[in-house]
Amino acid sequence: MLSLCFRFVKPVFLTITITTIFLYTRMHTMQSSLRWARVRLVETGLAGQLLDVIEEFLQDTGEDRQIPVSQGYRAPRIRGRVGQPRCLITEEQLQFLLSFNFTVQQIADILGVSRRTVTQRLRQHNITIRGRYSNMTNAELDERVIDLVHGNDELGPDAVRARLFGEGIVVQRRRVRQSLLRTNPAGAALRAMSHRLHRRTYRVAGPNSLWHLDGNHKLIRWRIVIHGGIDGFNRMIVFLQASNNNRSSTVMEQFVHAVDQFGVPSRVRCDHGGENNAVCLFMDVFRGASSGKCFERKEHSQPKN
Repeated sequence: MLSLCFRFVKPVFLTITITTIFLYTRMHTMQSSLRWARVRLVETGLAGQLLDVIEEFLQDTGEDRQIPVSQGYRAPRIRGRVGQPRCLITEEQLQFLLSFNFTVQQIADILGVSRRTVTQRLRQHNITIRGRYSNMTNAELDERVIDLVHGNDELGPDAVRARLFGEGIVVQRRRVRQSLLRTNPAGAALRAMSHRLHRRTYRVAGPNSLWHLDGNHKLIRWRIVIHGGIDGFNRMIVFLQASNNNRSSTVMEQFVHAVDQFGVPSRVRCDHGGENNAVCLFMDVFRGASSGKCFERKEHSQPKN
């Protein structure tokens, strides 16, 4: 009986926890937007009342909220007398990671630092990556690649390079790719055609179900910023206008004109730019903050055909 109750209560508890975290995040975002919009777009008194309600909600839910923290390794920082804290990366760490054939970018990701920092530490410790590569000729490399591939067209440069590394031969990825092109051009063409990225089919429920907002800043040096919105269902442009600024009030004004003409959309998708704060705040207030009616993402803000 207890096990049956536990099996029922556990998923319900997890659902409640996830919902609480989602609401806490949405309300925290709405709080930041209201602080920005106070005086600018919302009256001070009304904004103060809304902020008091949100702060009370955040205080009540913040005590029980548990958000997982990343467990990834980050290089420790040491402080000196002048300048920013310095990342502590030892020579043994670099030699150990290089012995497993990690690239500079992969080492940077593992240590939680930038690529430039890893390059500087390699230079300080007099560690050269080029000296680790084999000096075998292209003909010798082609023979080894043919022996390793054995007519398997699915083996790409990374797989062949890993097998060479298992034999103690460290070769640049560029040389392995060129060797595969020389020894088996048909297999290289087959891999290029079969491993293409297939984008999923774009579907929207109906008109005004989802609007996509985006801006073009390539002409900003001449004080020209273009903002536009498009309906994801029928690709109808709901607004498109060039302005001399990138303010949130400008985007909001264009959005209001589109809403007055076509109606309020169910959802809005845009990027993380500050010019979209007013639109996201409007959608949170009009549709509800808990429903997630404004998506802020960085990829593919405009629908693809």
